[in-house]
Amino acid sequence: MVQTLAVDTDEVYERVVTGVAALEGTEPVELPPLFDAIDPDALATVFETTASGRRRSGTVEFTYAGHQIHISFDETGDTVVTID
Repeated sequence: MVQTLAVDTDEVYERVVTGVAALEGTEPVELPPLFDAIDPDALATVFETTASGRRRSGTVEFTYAGHQIHISFDETGDTVVTID
């Protein structure tokens, strides 16, 4: 099952944890710490708006709690989290 999150209400690292928890049918606190897979602060920095107001481009992929995580930007510049 693949879950794609395009909601822009939480930090990207929170979207990863809550998305994996939803797929697992558990609470986020039951999952391993995200920092075991990736630095949450660095992840947030990569996907925040630049000082000029322009969004960054690119993708980040990593494994967390047995799921492949893919974070990228859609055509409008919004951050999209896909959990496999």
